[in-house]
Amino acid sequence: MSSSNLSLSSEQIEEMQRHVENCYPEEGCGILGGFSDRVAWVIPITNMLHSLTRYQMDPREQIDAFFKIEDAGGKLIGIFHSHPNGPEFPSESDVRESAFPEAVHIIWHPLDEEWNYHVYRIDPIVGFVAVGISLHRP
Repeated sequence: MSSSNLSLSSEQIEEMQRHVENCYPEEGCGILGGFSDRVAWVIPITNMLHSLTRYQMDPREQIDAFFKIEDAGGKLIGIFHSHPNGPEFPSESDVRESAFPEAVHIIWHPLDEEWNYHVYRIDPIVGFVAVGISLHRP
């Protein structure tokens, strides 16, 4: 993703939120694919760890998601996952284990009984930097 903004539709935001809500109290996770900075696909992935504080994507589902994106001529744009008990930013393990430097990270977290999200780019030097978002029509 080359720009400093991520473009999502309200339906894609709702799809991610449904997935992390359905996974609660465990961390939920998934992949975002698309073109340039515009998300075209939200692909929920099973968290194999079934953990309240960590996630590991099911490798078969992850590979299938990459093939789906690649077959359509798209690319990996981002990764989303939840922090059911905070923090609202990437954890130390998120930064340390980040395997896709081109991907933004959307962190979902509950706040006052509502789910919120923040978007970051993980940077090995500073840890992470915030990324702006814009809404587009589906």
